[in-house]
Amino acid sequence: MEKSRPRGGSSLMLFYINYQGEEYKVRVEQKEGQYSVSVGGEPEAPVDISFYGNDCTLLHEKGVFHANVVGDKTDYTVWIPEGNLSFSVESEYRRIVGLLRGQNLNTENNVYSKMPGKITKITAKEGDKIEKGQGILVMEAMKMENEIKALIDGQIKRICVKEGQAVETGTLLAEIAPEE
Repeated sequence: MEKSRPRGGSSLMLFYINYQGEEYKVRVEQKEGQYSVSVGGEPEAPVDISFYGNDCTLLHEKGVFHANVVGDKTDYTVWIPEGNLSFSVESEYRRIVGLLRGQNLNTENNVYSKMPGKITKITAKEGDKIEKGQGILVMEAMKMENEIKALIDGQIKRICVKEGQAVETGTLLAEIAPEE
């Protein structure tokens, strides 16, 4: 099996990884065959990664790691000697395209901003019972108003923003308790 490595050139990729209900913003920059990774705004760390099919070796300042990676475009499981990690990945591009198409791509009960914008209207309040697909607030982004909808049936636990508030990508907008 042929070893796969990054080639020359440069690219920057942003991903949102959801692991055990927590979301992490991951910045990956590839320059001249090397990767540099930053998680959650932490300082970048250089890494060298090689793939052999589904197996990968990662050389990082904290050591050498071997893993088997299995997944599709969004959901992955990584097997390491200590156990396995399952997580979902969403690219920043996919988030933006989803927002522009009016799709809500959140994968959990909490509702996050998919891009920078301004909250123009809040249509639900804490304690409200809501249904999946029901609008809970309106956000203006890229000169377009977007209705942000609930992903599940449940009850609004907390509205985390105010009308007129500017928000960044990844800002928690609302918490929803699932219907029991």
